[in-house]
Amino acid sequence: MTLQSFARAKEMELFRIHDDKFALLLDTPFELSKMENLIFALSEEMERLSFAYQNKNIEVEVHIGISFDHFEPLEKAQKALLVAKAENQPFVTYSEFANVLMSENEEAMEAMMKSAIENGQIVLHFQAIVDQNEEPFYYEALLRLAYHQTLQSPKLFLKIAKERNLYNALFESIAHKVAQLCDQTGLRLALNLSSEDLINTNHVSFLKTCFAEKSIVLEIQYDPKTPLGNLKKAMRELKDAGLMLALDNVELINEFEAGLIDVIKVHGDLIRNLALGASAQLTCKSLVVLAQSKHIQSVATHLNAKAVVEAARELEFDLFQGYIFEQPHSLV
Repeated sequence: MTLQSFARAKEMELFRIHDDKFALLLDTPFELSKMENLIFALSEEMERLSFAYQNKNIEVEVHIGISFDHFEPLEKAQKALLVAKAENQPFVTYSEFANVLMSENEEAMEAMMKSAIENGQIVLHFQAIVDQNEEPFYYEALLRLAYHQTLQSPKLFLKIAKERNLYNALFESIAHKVAQLCDQTGLRLALNLSSEDLINTNHVSFLKTCFAEKSIVLEIQYDPKTPLGNLKKAMRELKDAGLMLALDNVELINEFEAGLIDVIKVHGDLIRNLALGASAQLTCKSLVVLAQSKHIQSVATHLNAKAVVEAARELEFDLFQGYIFEQPHSLV
């Protein structure tokens, strides 16, 4: 029923293939930003679903296989779906690129990835994080890979780039793009980094040089495998270099010294369930109060409904992010 409603709203046709597999058809000229918005809107729609069954909540997870080819599109979309499920990615597009990445042809794989990096096929879209007045506080960079009119999952690309010793070149290429856009637009921009990135001393030195005297926020995705002491040291260096730091794990606030973290992001089910349950509201309120006590600004993310936005405002979140405010887009 949810898919039927989504399909009608987006002028698509819906078919059930079997069991929990469905096909959505859209007849439209390809445009990267529109296709990307559609894919993420579908993911958000499905992930909001929750069912109560025998005193348990059942959440919905979606994987999407995509084909833009007119020749055997269903078969190709299903092959892409297999890759998405195997790699636990939200979406994968069937393409020569994806096929080569998943093949055993080492030379072809390396050549294709180098070409994507060198020829500017790494695309950055941005989504605003807004303040109480809905004015942009900063813009978060979202990594996309455009290849022959296809939209590739960046996680799959990054994973294989690390395996093929191409990650450092990719890392520097993306950082340079963000730095250039910051100069061109005069906007405060944010780049997502893993905690693993930050315990690499070469990466930290590069970031300090690349982002010197620029208005940049580094959003840190924390991995529990990362030694916390090493991470703190790297964060202090970057903070001393004039960069703002945002963290995705609220529970770690007390682990860091005062003044080190500027922004904390609250994700996922907590925010999506704000308008539905008292438990999520109480948890979020305690997180906001904790952040306030540390003079850290809190961000409510994944905001896609007015009721959830109103609930987040009532809880006194400082900043807000979601499709209800802005779709990801290019800055130039």
